[in-house]
Amino acid sequence: MSSAYGHIPKPESNSKLEAVLPIRESLKDGSPVTIEAVDPNNEALVLYMQKIFNVEIEDGSTYPQEFQLSLEQFKAYFTSYDSFIAVKNGPLTPDTNIEESVMGMFYIKPNYPGRCSHICNGGFFTAPAHRGQGIGKVMGRAFVTLAPLLGYKASVFNLVFANNPASLRIWRSLGFQEVGRIPQAGRLKNSPDELVDAIVFHMDFTKKKDEE
Repeated sequence: MSSAYGHIPKPESNSKLEAVLPIRESLKDGSPVTIEAVDPNNEALVLYMQKIFNVEIEDGSTYPQEFQLSLEQFKAYFTSYDSFIAVKNGPLTPDTNIEESVMGMFYIKPNYPGRCSHICNGGFFTAPAHRGQGIGKVMGRAFVTLAPLLGYKASVFNLVFANNPASLRIWRSLGFQEVGRIPQAGRLKNSPDELVDAIVFHMDFTKKKDEE
């Protein structure tokens, strides 16, 4: 399923992502990177995304899943709503070497059903070969731009584990607010002797727009 509540209809939006995509950014070393929408029909891309995401699940330190996802499970979890990739020297073309160029990926989808579906959730992953170059913050900035265009009024990240300083640093630097802490939330492989707390982060997109 795409969420714990099954499939949730997205909020209505009058905005067109094509007006802002691809988003062009620069990495720490100044090299160009683009944020673009995932084409779910690009089989090679989706298979690569599944492969590296399953490696992260097996590592057992950042996502809550314990078992690797089949292709259909991965599609339901990661690409069933709106998903995006960060491409070094992008945009992606049929000749692009996916493993060398796709630096990271993230999704945006409703966090709650029905009357609360205007609040979204995001899941982020940087490919191991491209870590340390600032791609996480690039994707975070893109998320803050794209989520309101998709009709969401706010965002909640449910499980940012307290022993993940890189992730904590990104969300704090982008202005997300820490609105809760879940004690002993995760059995993580990188902390085998303790249950790890999770931080809940929130951003109000309507407030941000009013302040601009």
